[in-house]
Amino acid sequence: MRRFMANYAAAIFSGLALLRSGVWLFSLILCSGAAAANVSDLAGNLAKANWGGCPAVTSSGLQIQGLPLALNIKQLDLDIACLLEQGSSASQAGGFKLSQWQAPIQQMFQQLQRSPLSLAATSVGVEQLNIVNGGQLLFRGELKLVQQAQQWQANFQSKGEFALTLKVMPKQETLALSAKLSANSLTTLATLTQQSWLADPRLAEMKLAMSGNVGKQLALSFDIQLPAYPASLKGQLAGWQAWRVTASSSALLVSDTRVPEARWQLEQNQWQVHVADWSLDGRGEWQLSPQLTLGGHLRTHNLLPLQQALVDLPAPLNLLSAQAACSFDWDIDTFENQFTLDGINAIWDELIFENGSLSGHISHQAEIGWMHQGTAKLAQWDIGIPLSQLSLDWRQTHAATLSQWSSVQLENIGFSVLGGSGNIVQLPLTLPSEASLQLQGVQLPELVALYPELELSMQGSVSGDLPLHISEQGLRIAGGNLAVVEPQGHIALTHQSLVSVKAQHPSLDFALSLLEDFNYEKLAAQLDFAEDGQLDMQVKLIGRNQHVSPSLVTVNYSHQENIYQLLRSLRIGEQLSGQLQQWIDETSLLAEPSP
Repeated sequence: MRRFMANYAAAIFSGLALLRSGVWLFSLILCSGAAAANVSDLAGNLAKANWGGCPAVTSSGLQIQGLPLALNIKQLDLDIACLLEQGSSASQAGGFKLSQWQAPIQQMFQQLQRSPLSLAATSVGVEQLNIVNGGQLLFRGELKLVQQAQQWQANFQSKGEFALTLKVMPKQETLALSAKLSANSLTTLATLTQQSWLADPRLAEMKLAMSGNVGKQLALSFDIQLPAYPASLKGQLAGWQAWRVTASSSALLVSDTRVPEARWQLEQNQWQVHVADWSLDGRGEWQLSPQLTLGGHLRTHNLLPLQQALVDLPAPLNLLSAQAACSFDWDIDTFENQFTLDGINAIWDELIFENGSLSGHISHQAEIGWMHQGTAKLAQWDIGIPLSQLSLDWRQTHAATLSQWSSVQLENIGFSVLGGSGNIVQLPLTLPSEASLQLQGVQLPELVALYPELELSMQGSVSGDLPLHISEQGLRIAGGNLAVVEPQGHIALTHQSLVSVKAQHPSLDFALSLLEDFNYEKLAAQLDFAEDGQLDMQVKLIGRNQHVSPSLVTVNYSHQENIYQLLRSLRIGEQLSGQLQQWIDETSLLAEPSP
């Protein structure tokens, strides 16, 4: 988008430069014609071979043919160094000012209207017109200038560099201009104006058409075609002092990204844009001196179309809705962007993220590439076990494109879970990767409350360390440890089927009777977790049930279960944000929360 706006600005200002060149050429012929009383006087004036003033002109090889007057000039040199100095001084004094064009254009009209009657039908041909800057040749080509019934037309062909046609009607103070610029001509303009972005090869073969009133009131319509995209810009330019450009741009491709139709408004040092298909509005400031720079703010109330156009999210993540705003600064070499995203609702397979937020910084430097970092927050995330107050930081470890997730590292991941907390200090997204999930103070009463059908009550809090191993196959935990950190806790198993289970399995009678009212001094577990979700957990309990045995008893318990299926069963029937949750993809990196 930034480059797109710069390219259209290049087309507009290049057209104005060509217009001013037309003014110089008309002034050249008519200054001589206005001072001539007859054809021989005119020939004498032109044969002097040079004119002072600005621009400086020298000519050679003049031929004059009868009436209507026809002049043929073998070579004419037009030195525009003084004009470039004037433009540079004006730019340094206050930036680009359209009003500086008004006086020379009105002077051109006055000269044309005062042309002698003897020049009522006049043609001038210049076999070789050299436009130079001091001793440097800028453009070389052939010029044809025709005047008929107070309408003047100039045609300039520069041997593949660019072509220009300019029609002027002095009495009506109107003109029509059309031009085509090659890559080489734009490179020359870029050097002259010290605006390197003009040399962008995507501007090559640009076509410009402009017509309208350029007298006391400025009102021009323009049509710019950029075949390299391809794209077009059509609009109006009005006002000499408080000038304004209003335009509509067609859809175009920029680096394989489709940019929709847009409406633009450009004023002195101010710009605005509206892209309806992206629900995007922006405004800010621009300047040409010492180089083209843009800055401002962009905002959208619906980020989804913009995300789908610019950023490929890792499957199976899908954005449902979000709002976004950013402030940025751009020039030809650098880009800086501070952004915020609010009201994020997204779905990762069956897991829904509701009302999240992102804030961060994106930068780009030509010699380095893209870098970004930021913070993400989420109030609630229900994976079957409710998580809350989630937050994390992320940063790029090396420059990469925005969609290259492997360059990203997550840091300071934190969340609240079942009255306790979880924390991961560092999690690289480069596969394979390793990290450590630290759990602290998870409340057993809240855990067993997830399984009311067990009719089980427990007291105590659990902490531990779960080593995470993440690969393309999914998440794996090897050698995880959990333990009750408080000196004691309590277990009460009161399920109504307990009596029948004891009767059917006499060998379990003692262990099950202990758990009906068990005060434990130690509860510890070791666990392993496979990529397919299978949990293998070995639990050791040390404690006593005074009703069964006053002595300390050690209970060893082995448990196997597929955690993905368990979490799925806990989420069945839930509905978040009006969307039925879809199932988590076991092979996806970020979809594998710790059990």
